[in-house]
Amino acid sequence: MIQDFAFVAFVLFLTLASYFLAGCFQWSKVHLPLPPGPKGYPILGNLFDLHNKQRWVKFLGWSKEYNSEIIHLRVLGSSIIVLNSLKVANDLLSTRSILYSDRPALIMVNELLGWASLFSGMPYAHAWRSRRRAFWQEFNPNRTANHRPSQMRYCRNLLSRLLDKPSDFVHHIEYTLAASILSATYGIDVMPEHDPNIERARKALTSLSDAAISGLFLVDIFPFLRHVPSWMPGAGFKRFAEKSRPDTMDMLNAPFVEGCNRLRDGKSEPSLLSRLLRADGGHPLEDCPNEQLVRDVAAVAYTGGAETTKAALSNFIAAMLLYPEVQKKAQQEVDSFTRSALPSFEDLPNMPYVQATMLEVLRWQSVLPLGIAHRLTMDDEYEGYYMPKGSIVFVNVWALLRDEERYPNPDTFRPERFLKDGAIDSKLAEPMPGFGFGRRICPGRFFAMESLWLNIASILTVFDITKAKDEEGRDIEPDIKWTPNFTRHLIPFTCSITPRSSEREKLIRDSEPM
Repeated sequence: MIQDFAFVAFVLFLTLASYFLAGCFQWSKVHLPLPPGPKGYPILGNLFDLHNKQRWVKFLGWSKEYNSEIIHLRVLGSSIIVLNSLKVANDLLSTRSILYSDRPALIMVNELLGWASLFSGMPYAHAWRSRRRAFWQEFNPNRTANHRPSQMRYCRNLLSRLLDKPSDFVHHIEYTLAASILSATYGIDVMPEHDPNIERARKALTSLSDAAISGLFLVDIFPFLRHVPSWMPGAGFKRFAEKSRPDTMDMLNAPFVEGCNRLRDGKSEPSLLSRLLRADGGHPLEDCPNEQLVRDVAAVAYTGGAETTKAALSNFIAAMLLYPEVQKKAQQEVDSFTRSALPSFEDLPNMPYVQATMLEVLRWQSVLPLGIAHRLTMDDEYEGYYMPKGSIVFVNVWALLRDEERYPNPDTFRPERFLKDGAIDSKLAEPMPGFGFGRRICPGRFFAMESLWLNIASILTVFDITKAKDEEGRDIEPDIKWTPNFTRHLIPFTCSITPRSSEREKLIRDSEPM
């Protein structure tokens, strides 16, 4: 214990000079104030505030306390800026995107854990542009139809799983969505249970979620710490990384290798992987000049889609349980179009209330409440505030989706807020803040929303989601809570998922099995 304190004291000592020198240098250049924020401690600044379990709620509280849509924190000499309104986020991240499109150099996540190849976290440079361009060519609105057969297949599989064992609905959602994206991305099928690719992803993404928020690890602030040996007292971050990195590398490489092997053997279904390799000029797999780019793009599609859509669809189950009147109204709309069939992608445009329900799911409980951090590449000024070069910039998506002027009674699940004259109100729906801003907006958002939309419509068609009963037939009140992680997930809860009728059950039984 004494040795650990000594290690921390040593790091703080090295910080002291740079902290004050940096501050003096900045203030000698400018005379504008920084955005307001909590004072923090000498040298440490607001380090402990970043360890608050629900930072997004704390940030929103400070925004109200200081009557400012922008707040500023300092951690060991580094500036952190949090944007708490849609206007400010658009003004800075979209209008001035050339300044705000970079990412922080997260040593822990990218270098030590091995996530550097995911372009969602890459610096704003050529490698990022080439990968994003390839990704967009596959997932732009004109290409989403390529993935619909796989999405439809695994949506039907989810219904079958829910029918057979509804109590495991969180697992079924996670498994089938991961399987759908594996198929769409790599052209590979999965085992009915305990598929190694899905197991690898679960372990790797858990480690990523634990490490993803900048500021939690001193090595992100002091990169030289990555060279300390793992046995050294206070170097627990190195031991964590050494344990977790093999899971990351296996998840990034194993499905790519398997997909390439299936392509070589002529057993693969059409997929992102097959189309990217074909676009690369049809080179033999052993001699593909852009193998690393293809590998990286596929990895982003898999990791990004499975995690966030799983969380959103689980939130839908919770919302239907808590708001049965919404479920009933959505079922009435579904019934008027699907009649005696399961919904298809062609039916979805005729269901504005179901689409509004999907949008409200994304708004009600944000999956990524602080998004992914940006980095300011030059000094900037906004509304009379000084924004220092190198600042880490977060968008408080949680705050944006609880703007009471834009979303009255924001804690209430109310799909009607997205409707105007019986159609989707595009001013509210496009874009949803949870997908990011400017040049860093999520390029897979159309695929994600189509998948979520189809699964929601299908579940509403065949199931009722109600409170579970205890042994004496009394309702069990659900305890709905979320994890306070980088990606918020529902803590498992109890509910009842039952077929709406014998005819609806037959629809599931007659659908094509996985």
